[in-house]
Amino acid sequence: MVKKVGSSVVTLMLFGLLMGCALDTDSEEVSEGAIEEGGELNVAYGVQPPSLDPHSVTDVSTRDISQHMFEPLVTLNSSLEVEPMLAESYEVNEDEETVTFYLREGIQFHNGDEMTARDVIASMERWHDYSSQAQEYLDGTEYEAIDDYTVVAHLEEYTTIDMFIFADMTQFAAIMPEEVITNAGTNLVDELIGTGPFQLEEWRQDQFIHFKKFEDYQSREEPADGLSGAKEPKVDDIYFHHVGDASTRVSGIQSGEYDIATAIPQDNAEMLESNPDLHNELISSSYPALIFNKAEGIFTEQAARQAVNAAVNTEDMLLAAYGSEEFYINDHSLVQEEQEGWYSEAGSDVHATFDLDLAEELLEESGYDGEEIVILASREVPDEYNMTIVLQQQLEAIGMNVDLQVSDRATVLDVRDDSEVWDITFSPFAFRPMPVQYLYLNSGYHGWTDSEELSQLTEDILYAGTPEDAQAYADEFHEAFWDYLPVLKPGNKIDIVSMRDGIEGYQHITGPILWNVSVND
Repeated sequence: MVKKVGSSVVTLMLFGLLMGCALDTDSEEVSEGAIEEGGELNVAYGVQPPSLDPHSVTDVSTRDISQHMFEPLVTLNSSLEVEPMLAESYEVNEDEETVTFYLREGIQFHNGDEMTARDVIASMERWHDYSSQAQEYLDGTEYEAIDDYTVVAHLEEYTTIDMFIFADMTQFAAIMPEEVITNAGTNLVDELIGTGPFQLEEWRQDQFIHFKKFEDYQSREEPADGLSGAKEPKVDDIYFHHVGDASTRVSGIQSGEYDIATAIPQDNAEMLESNPDLHNELISSSYPALIFNKAEGIFTEQAARQAVNAAVNTEDMLLAAYGSEEFYINDHSLVQEEQEGWYSEAGSDVHATFDLDLAEELLEESGYDGEEIVILASREVPDEYNMTIVLQQQLEAIGMNVDLQVSDRATVLDVRDDSEVWDITFSPFAFRPMPVQYLYLNSGYHGWTDSEELSQLTEDILYAGTPEDAQAYADEFHEAFWDYLPVLKPGNKIDIVSMRDGIEGYQHITGPILWNVSVND
C-alpha cells in the first residue's frame, strides 16, 4: 500500500461514474407471502454494458446489471456502511495489518460448485490486477487460505478506507469460480458464473440481457438494507432491455411493455405520475461538478476559480438543468445528509457566495487579461449542457471571454485528457462513502488537482485509526475543498425511475436493486 498519498488523493473510477448511490431507502424486512411471487420483470435500461465482467470494466451499466449475478465478500448498506455478504463475518487486526474473512459455508455458484477459499483468493487477486483503487490503496496485499472457509488479507498498511475499497461497487470485487478465472487468463471473463440471486440466461446484443432466478440461492438472514442483508429472487425472470432513446422508455412504461424505466427525463415526470397505473421514484444518487483545468491556463490561479464560484448563481444553473426544485437539492456538501458522520456545513457560505463585485475583484487579482476560456460541452448530456449555457452567461457578466465548444460526448471524453485545449468541463459523480474518494481529487485525473492541504488531510483521514476519528476531519476537509476549489459543485441531482404500481420492494443504491422485487398484476 502507498504510504504517502501526496497529491494522488484517490483513484476511484466513477463514474463511471454516472451512477449511483441513493440513500433514500429504509431498512426493511423482506415480507413473506404479502405479494404473489413469480413472473417476469421487464426493465427499460438506457445503456448496453460493454461487458458483464465487473473486475475489469468500470462502466456503471456493468455494475448495475452484474450485481444481480455476482457478489463480493462485503458490501454497502443504504447508509454506505460496510456489511458482510459472502463473508459470514470479518475481523480487522490493525496491529497485524490483516483482515480475516470468515466465509459462509455451503454457498453455491450458478454451476453447482461450492464456493471455497480457493475461489475467493483467485477472484481477489484478479480484482487487484484490474482495479485502480485496489492498486492504490491495497497495493501489496497478499491473500492466504487458512482453511476452506477462512481467508486472510495481509495488508502492507491498514487505513480507514480499506474496508470501503473491499466493499465498493464500482469495478467491484466479485467472487467467481477459480476455474473461470484461470480460463479467462488476461481476457475478459466470458463464463459469467457467480453466486447471486439471478443467473445469466441469454444476452442478445442491442436487445436485452435475460436473467433467471437461481433456484439454489442462499440468502443472508438479516433484513434487506441497500446491497446488504436478505436477497430473495421473487420473480422468475428479469429482462434488462437496451432502450437508449428516452422517449421510447417513456412510451414503453406507459403502454405496459416495461415494468420499470430508468433515467426518465424531468419533462416527462408529471405526465407519468398522473397515470393511475404508474408511480415515480425520486432518487438522490449523484451530483454534477464543474471541473477546472488546474494544469494549464488561468485556472491554475486559485483566485480565478474563486471568481467563478462568486459569479455563479447555483439556483439558476440547477433550474436550467432540472426544470424544477423537485429534481435537485441546492447543497454544498460532498456527501448526503444521511451520511451523518461525514456531512458538514463547512463551506456552505462559500457555495452560496454569488457576489458579482467580489467575482470581478478576484478575477482581477488572478491576473486574467481577457484570454479565451474554453468550455467543453455536449448536448448528449442535457442537464450538463443546460448548466453550461447558464455558466457561459454568468462568466461573460464578469468580463470573461468564453468559447463554448459543443461536440459529441465521445469527443469531450477524449479531448478533456489534453490539458492544453480546455479550461472548464462538467462531469457527474456518484456519492461516495468518504469524501476523499472522488476521482477529481486525483492529480492524474483530468483537472489535475494539486493541493498540499487536501493531500495532507487525506492522509490524516486514511491513518486516523477508526472511522469516528476520520470523521473528525469532515469540517476541515470541506473547508479546504471550498477554499481550493478542485471543482465547483452546484448541487445534487435527483434521478427519476418510473414503474408500474404493481411493483413492490424496489430499492436503489448503486443502480436498481431488483432482488426482493415482486410483480403484482
